[in-house]
Order: sequence, then C-alpha cells, then structure tokens
Amino acid sequence: MFGLFKRRPPIEQLAQKIRWVTEAIHQPTVFAQRAKEMALELGPASIPQLAKQFHGEHTPPPELAAQFPGLGQWVAARQFAIFEMFYYFRESAIPVLKRVAYGEYDWTQGNAIEVLCRLAAEGINTDATVAEIRAALPEMRIEALLYAFGPLLRRAALDASLAQLLNRFADIPEYNEAIAEFTNA
Repeated sequence: MFGLFKRRPPIEQLAQKIRWVTEAIHQPTVFAQRAKEMALELGPASIPQLAKQFHGEHTPPPELAAQFPGLGQWVAARQFAIFEMFYYFRESAIPVLKRVAYGEYDWTQGNAIEVLCRLAAEGINTDATVAEIRAALPEMRIEALLYAFGPLLRRAALDASLAQLLNRFADIPEYNEAIAEFTNA
C-alpha cells in the first residue's frame, strides 16, 4: 500500500540508480540482484520514467569509461539494466514491454521480446505472449530476433520451461533463420 505514495525520482537520481545496476552487467548474479533491488525500491510507478531512459546517457560516466570503451556499449548495457528491472516488475511491465516488442524497430525491441518470453516461461501471460510473438515474428527485423533469441537460447540451455516455450516458435521460418545464426556460427 505504501508503494502507491512513493514519489517518482528526479531524472538524475533515476539515472544514478540505472548506472548502479548497469555497472554490474559483467557479473550476472550481482546484476540480477541489483535489478531486483532497484525494481523493489522504485516500484511499478517508475516504469514510464525508466522507459524514457532507453536512449539516455550515450557515454558512460568517467569512472566507468574503461569498462564500456566501445561505441554503443554503454547505451546497450543501460538498456539491458532497464529491461532487467522490467523483468522484476513482472506483470506491471507487460504493457511497456508489448509496446516496445511490437512497435517500430529499435535496439530495445529484442530486449522486450526476451523479457516477455522469460516471464511467459514462468507462467505470466504465457498464451497471450506466445500468440502475439507468433503473429509479429514474421514481420520483425532479423536484428530484433537475434537480440532476443541469442540470450534466450543461452538461458534455455539451463531452463527447461524456457526451452519448451521457445519450441512453440519452431514452426516459424523466421524464428528458425534467427536460431540458425547461432547454431551455425
């Protein structure tokens, strides 16, 4: 109940919280724990503000520049952090995840598909998510499919429910083309 009265954090404070999660991206357990902690702290009311941060901060702060030296690495890492927080928002994040996953192509489209699939594998909005992805998949750009299914395949190797969910796309040629990029590499 008290979460309803949390104030929305100012943009700089929110950016600091995203940075804190992002800086742990190379430590998967710590990264997931930080994302979960931030999701709990910020609450679902912060989802719209987080979604506005997808393309914020194109360069890392000086103290993190050595960890993210390549062009686009910082932006991509921040996006992963935001979507990992969305994962921990669970059902509350589904509307923004759908908007990104099925909207106009953007780097973030694959991240949204990945999180929707992870949630669906856990029984959250499963049938609707599968149906929506199946319908959208043939029209999606290959880049979005690669960004989504690369991480999902790695996770599915350790998660039978996720592997089962991905099998529900096995009859779609575009899905198989994307998967072939990883299995033939």
